[in-house]
Amino acid sequence: AEAVWLPERRRPCLRRDAWVARPSAAMAGLRALRLFAALAAALCPQAAAETVYSKLEAGAKCADYLIPDIKSKDVCFSTAADMVGLGSHQKLQINGVGFNGCAFNTVANVLIWSMSPAATHETSMTLPTLEYLCEGVPTTTTSTTAAVTIPPTTTEGLFARLPGEETCHLRGVPDILAAEMCFNLAAPSAGLADRRTMVLNNIGFTGCVYNSAANLILFGSTAGVSGPDNMQLPNFEYLCNGIPAPTVTVTSVLPTTTTTVGYSKLETGSKCWDKQLPGVASRELCFGAAAASVGLAEKPQLEVNGNGFTGCIFNKLADTVLWGETEGVTPETTMVLPMWEYICTGHVTTPLYP
Repeated sequence: AEAVWLPERRRPCLRRDAWVARPSAAMAGLRALRLFAALAAALCPQAAAETVYSKLEAGAKCADYLIPDIKSKDVCFSTAADMVGLGSHQKLQINGVGFNGCAFNTVANVLIWSMSPAATHETSMTLPTLEYLCEGVPTTTTSTTAAVTIPPTTTEGLFARLPGEETCHLRGVPDILAAEMCFNLAAPSAGLADRRTMVLNNIGFTGCVYNSAANLILFGSTAGVSGPDNMQLPNFEYLCNGIPAPTVTVTSVLPTTTTTVGYSKLETGSKCWDKQLPGVASRELCFGAAAASVGLAEKPQLEVNGNGFTGCIFNKLADTVLWGETEGVTPETTMVLPMWEYICTGHVTTPLYP
């Protein structure tokens, strides 16, 4: 074989001082083919798999399925929206509304991107009107059915399903404290035998709940939360271990004093009900007389319905006056967030009753 010098510019894989033997023509062709294939593989890596986005049912959030929230507004409003069929819908950024990420408001028919410092991946709010968009595909939850032995003294079917906004503690009956009892006894007794089931701990309740918005039976345990502290939501229908006694509603008329109409802006963490004040009665009053009365006449204004609150709010984070109505949410049950200041009809005074 004849020794030949190969310059670096022709064979970049060899050192400047490398010497090789010239092979036969057939061997040279085979080695050239292999070298070409290796270079092609190095220079043309496989294209990265396309990221998949999904839209959850109302009442669920990305953390429930252990998949990430969408991380940017651009992805929310473009790639993700197109992939789930919302590309043509109105899109809006509203910060400080109780969640971080991308969600479709089914009442307002608008896709929302929000950044809320008080919320985390796990604590983002869920509502019957919010459908979260997530990065990835949620996995199907499979419930495990276990055999349960019922003592002879237990009468089958002594379970109650309460309406939303009520808890077992409020109706004077015990909560269900075992997943097997929740899924295998209480659910069939309440006519929910065919619903999906899920164990979901540390989300603000301890017991057995039918989430009517997600059409899902939940059993959960939250450290430090028992019957009196269980959260109340319009779409949370608690299943209880017993039948509550009938309730009696007593209506009383309290004396009222008519004064000149004024408006107050409360501190964060309070709602009008807490101060025994009526909320602002209409969108027109909220954006007109009420906003002007509390020095917010020049602020941007926005109507957002179905977002967990009813009334007139100043969102400090977004620097915007909000008016909204949510079905089933009253002045007593309207949501409170650290960046919201409710605007109320009247002035804060000493309560009329303790």
